[in-house]
Amino acid sequence: MDFLAFDIEAANGYKPYSICSIGVVIADENFHIKHRENIWINPKTKYNLNGTRKNVGIDLHLDKDILENSPDFEQAYSRISELLTGNVRVVGHAVESDVLMLNAACKRYKLPSINFKFICSQLLYRLFKQEKEVRGLNKIADELGIEFDQHNSEEDAWMSMMTLKYLVTASKMSVDELIAKYCVRIGENKNFVMTRTVSLLGQISKKKVRTVAENKIYDYLHKANYINPSNTLKNKAFSIARSIEMGDFDVVKTILDAIYQNGGTYSSKYEKSGYYIKNYSNTEDLLIDKMRDQGAQDLEQKNLMKIISINDLLYMARSGIDAR
Repeated sequence: MDFLAFDIEAANGYKPYSICSIGVVIADENFHIKHRENIWINPKTKYNLNGTRKNVGIDLHLDKDILENSPDFEQAYSRISELLTGNVRVVGHAVESDVLMLNAACKRYKLPSINFKFICSQLLYRLFKQEKEVRGLNKIADELGIEFDQHNSEEDAWMSMMTLKYLVTASKMSVDELIAKYCVRIGENKNFVMTRTVSLLGQISKKKVRTVAENKIYDYLHKANYINPSNTLKNKAFSIARSIEMGDFDVVKTILDAIYQNGGTYSSKYEKSGYYIKNYSNTEDLLIDKMRDQGAQDLEQKNLMKIISINDLLYMARSGIDAR
């Protein structure tokens, strides 16, 4: 499914319905840009680019002659609605403010609510960077060494898309995996009621997050069809570090396939396995593994378990020889 990034600018900071431009950028799932445009709209209101603060000018790259000869929001409504409600995943930066402007404009012209779900690139960036403060597109662009024209709707939409692309590339996770990792609730606009996109990490217990990860593993194993497995790992049971289980599921699938295609089994309880696959990566998730790592070390000292890496597992699966 394609991604659609959008950004909205208003001609008057005191009037959220005064939409004057909507930038739209569409990219495929690999973030190859397929389409980009700036929808100019006649706001039919007095201009005030100082927002709600005096003497704070914002350059919106506006040509008033163009705007005055552009369709108003009512005339552009069908095109906007078609874009946002199509077969796309909508993303924006601090996207809730854009949704509020859309709702205000729809109400001004007595038009139906544009109902769609959305992702916030600003929220995901903050969570990935483990920061308390959110970052504007200009600061993110500076950090990533990207040049763009801030407050140009089309450029802002493009930078939102580039932010999402960076997160996927840097984390080596898909958007869905990032959302799952940080327990992000997808935002939604429905009948003029907006549900904000937020992280529920502070509201969902770690136990529940672990349970979701384990259920995903068992669901995958239930659907997998391992035909004529080899015997290199026969009668061997493996457990996995929590940070791996709750991380990139492509990595988890690689581990599970290596185990089950070679006659081994997986256990969600490390104490019931003979091999514990530890996360040797230097990631922020290692605190999740502290208790399980210590338990595995205690069992290893008693010769009841062997602690191995993912590469050790793959070596064992190929050769049938314990790596450690």
